[in-house]
Amino acid sequence: MISDDVLLAIKSEAAGCCNICGKTAKLAVDHDHKINKFRGLLCDNCNMGLGHFKDDPMLLEFAQIYLMLANGDIQAEEYLERHGKKVC
Repeated sequence: MISDDVLLAIKSEAAGCCNICGKTAKLAVDHDHKINKFRGLLCDNCNMGLGHFKDDPMLLEFAQIYLMLANGDIQAEEYLERHGKKVC
């Protein structure tokens, strides 16, 4: 685990903001659960979001496409066509 001194240095370097959304709320130390490697500082929402998506970049990409399609973004439809993917 990361020591308090190292954590304070990391928070200072990150300007005390979430590495995903930029919020300055309470930050959590994010790490890769498979290899226990530090990845950055995240707010609780972003940290839990990654956890709910099982740290899977493909699931996050599909979630992005889903939201884009729901908003009528034509680029998302073109992306799916180019990559031969379908939405259920």
